[in-house]
Amino acid sequence: MNTFVGKVSRVLYRNEDYLIAKLQTDREELTIKGSIYGVDKGEEVRVRGEWENHPEFGKQFAVLSWERPIPQTKEQIIAFLASPLVKGCGAKQAGLIAEQLGEEALAIISQQGVQSLEGIKGIGKKRANAIVESVRSIFEVQKIIGKLLVFGRTASTAMRLYKEYESNTVAIVFENPYKLTELNLIGFLKADEIARKMGISPLSGFRIDACVNYVLKENCFSSGHCYVMEDELLADAERALNHNTIDADKVSMDELAQSIYRLEEKQIVIEDNCVYPRFLFTYEDRVARKLSEMRGSRDGEALPSLDKQVVKYQKKQGIILAEKPREAVKRLFEEQMLILTGGPGTGKTTVIRAMLDMYKEVYPEKIVRLAAPTGKASRQLSVVAGYEASTIHRLIGYQHGDVPTYNWQEKLPCDFLVVDEMSMVDVQLASLLMDALERETKILFVGDIDQLPSVSPGNVLSDMIKAGLPTVSLTEVFRQAEESQIISNAHRVNQGKSLLIDKDKSDFYFIHQDDPKRIANLIVRSTLRFQDLGYSLSDILILSPMKKGPAGTLALNEQLREALNPANLTKSEWNIGKRLFRQGDKVIQIKNNQSKGVFNGDIGVITRISKEINQANESVDIMSCDFSGLSVTYEKTDTKELELGYAITIHKSQGSEAPIVIIPATTSHYVMLARNLMYTGMTRAKEKIVLIGTQKAMEIAISNNKLTTRNSRLAKRITTYTAYSNRFKSGSVGSGRG
Repeated sequence: MNTFVGKVSRVLYRNEDYLIAKLQTDREELTIKGSIYGVDKGEEVRVRGEWENHPEFGKQFAVLSWERPIPQTKEQIIAFLASPLVKGCGAKQAGLIAEQLGEEALAIISQQGVQSLEGIKGIGKKRANAIVESVRSIFEVQKIIGKLLVFGRTASTAMRLYKEYESNTVAIVFENPYKLTELNLIGFLKADEIARKMGISPLSGFRIDACVNYVLKENCFSSGHCYVMEDELLADAERALNHNTIDADKVSMDELAQSIYRLEEKQIVIEDNCVYPRFLFTYEDRVARKLSEMRGSRDGEALPSLDKQVVKYQKKQGIILAEKPREAVKRLFEEQMLILTGGPGTGKTTVIRAMLDMYKEVYPEKIVRLAAPTGKASRQLSVVAGYEASTIHRLIGYQHGDVPTYNWQEKLPCDFLVVDEMSMVDVQLASLLMDALERETKILFVGDIDQLPSVSPGNVLSDMIKAGLPTVSLTEVFRQAEESQIISNAHRVNQGKSLLIDKDKSDFYFIHQDDPKRIANLIVRSTLRFQDLGYSLSDILILSPMKKGPAGTLALNEQLREALNPANLTKSEWNIGKRLFRQGDKVIQIKNNQSKGVFNGDIGVITRISKEINQANESVDIMSCDFSGLSVTYEKTDTKELELGYAITIHKSQGSEAPIVIIPATTSHYVMLARNLMYTGMTRAKEKIVLIGTQKAMEIAISNNKLTTRNSRLAKRITTYTAYSNRFKSGSVGSGRG
């Protein structure tokens, strides 16, 4: 083990866990690399590690441990406190602190906190808090990283733990390393590995509880469940705990059952042998209560003049509303809450627009809002409805982990709300949305229950309809829509019927090919052909059922990039680990980022990769992306939110549309071939669809209508609360009659 002390002269690469830099010692400048958190140019550090030869970058010093030497003299303390590392402290304040606290200033600040700075001129409460937080985090996080690196944990993990547990981090983690699973930092198996290294007993209650909790959440989020049956949970947890364990260390079913009852007080809810993570139970319960409250109310104020309004609207628009659409408009004015469902070509767009226009005609002063679960869906809704729309997240002011701006206490100013693509809304988002609404808000839920359900737990739209909430289903496909092979074949697939393709028409193609690699090549060739015909990258959606395999999104993205956006000297690139981003690449946002205005599923194009000078007068790497006219800037640490978007999964395509859709249909995707998946993919196309694969794969998908049942009690809960509410209104509750 070698040790070097020096100043960082250049930072070559940095992300939240890793640093490559030049270190200037008394003798030489060397390249160092490792998990060195928060070190900047000009800082002095002591590093320990081993030399290694990198095949591309040559001789490097791999850092195994490091530390900032703690300032000892008054001059060093002033320089440290006045540096950019310490927030809220300038040179003047640094001098006053050193004068009052002496050479133990940093230790005193760490131990005594804000009170150690009381009475020092120019340092108020806010500034004192910033100084204390900076000093503590700089040295405490450094110690935590040093302790946890031994177990393979990263700098960003240490920071997350420090934010949660502060100075108690090391003690808490060493007592119970399974705390890492509670914060979703690692999975149970990795926590188990760390625990073994620490000597934690396999029969530890911490281990058993963590496994039960982890298996419960994993089952819910992987399958879209809100709960898991108790017997199933016990069996899965028992397999996870006793895998590769000697008999003496095996966990019994009795111990597992005891764990479930321990957790019931804090993290889980058990109801009729259904085991919920507590937060999912709360979301489901809150949605049910609010919906049952709104269900019992009828509006009906505009009914006397409604027929006249419909006639007036039809005359103005030059249209005649069919029977079902007229019923939907009537029900909207009668009900406080209405669900509108229907497949492609059934007139949902026409009905939504009629509802909005007539509502504004009757109530010109009332506040109308439109929302959808994704950015793509909200933009589409805005176009078809003729009114401004936003994401549900933006509507209620929600960012992950925070309380929304509009919630159960602070209500959203809104008289009439339209929510489109409701099939994509999970139970958490539904709960947050319903919490934000006033009891009197009129709400229209719009969706297609035959499309894929939400990615996260819950099956909200389907459950609301099962519970008997006011619903109008549009089933008639209008003549103009019937002429589209895209719409007619989507309905055929949904009905379990084979495709019917008229080769004299130019909107539906099936290219037969059974080899997955050749399917991928044909997808690339088809994309190039459409570009030759004048279609842009944003006009073409390439949708695959799976990520893996020759015709999966991962392989397709690499092939499509090389064909559509090959490297050349005029295009800048970022290499980040094994990932490459190139100017001109099509990318997809995979996480909601409200501060940037982009959301999960938004697709854009990289327009620029360059260096810019930031506010600290430092040169930083910047990447700009265009998302349908919105320019968004990323630094390298932000790119974990992006993936290549030339090809995306059908799940990711929900809520979006494009003129051209290309889909592989191969038996190599057997596990994902299902009717609702293919139906969802096909209904994304506006002008043309190209299926490339085998008839057999299509037949498998069309015949597979075994929808994976999602464990949810939302429908039952709505019905129960509604019945109770009705009994209460009738006076039977508590009257001795019920």
